[in-house]
Amino acid sequence: MSEQADAHASEAPEYAAVGEPPAKRRRELRQTRRRMEILEAAAEEFAIRGYHDASLQRIGDKVGLSKASLYYYVSSKSDLLAELLIAAVDSQPAEVSEGEPAERLREFMHTHVSRVCTTVEGQALADNSDVLMSKTAPANLAAARRRYEDVLASILRSGIASGDFRDVPVRPVVKFIFAGLNSVRQWYQPSGEFPLERVVDDVMGILLTGVLAAGRSSSIESTDLFDRTRTEK
Repeated sequence: MSEQADAHASEAPEYAAVGEPPAKRRRELRQTRRRMEILEAAAEEFAIRGYHDASLQRIGDKVGLSKASLYYYVSSKSDLLAELLIAAVDSQPAEVSEGEPAERLREFMHTHVSRVCTTVEGQALADNSDVLMSKTAPANLAAARRRYEDVLASILRSGIASGDFRDVPVRPVVKFIFAGLNSVRQWYQPSGEFPLERVVDDVMGILLTGVLAAGRSSSIESTDLFDRTRTEK
């Protein structure tokens, strides 16, 4: 047997051992890719038309599926918006869950603003925040929103416990911070005088003075924004 034949013979068992993915695995991969395509199309639809005017038919058209076929992957528009929000939670950088509370908060805010200003998915979430925050939001949307809010709430509670942040009512402050961060997309201009990094730092500086403990803030004096006798965490 030639050296070339010997080489092929030695490689054959390894190739056979690896083989092709089983049919079930290939099917799962195709479904995962298709679902990602659907989410991308949904984000674009929500960003352009808004949640209420978005159409499952148009989303299906973008990925080459009929509306009936689309229902194999999703059951409603709220499912799609909820998945976009959950994906945002799952893609948070490690710095958000590690380190000092102030740095974790800064990283969370920076990631959020960068997402809503530079990605279609972030734009879809920011522009439809009224749907996400609505008291009548579908249960799956409310659960996804709560999961995202819990990330920020956990950071605030950690900072309060360590003394880095004032003892503020967490849930109202969470909503206040999100409202401020989401609003950046409405007025930020990529071609403007300041780069996004500078804008993010300035917005964070303004918002942070509301939670930093006395002696840890800048020269701006903190004031009590909430009457804790009337507001619970």
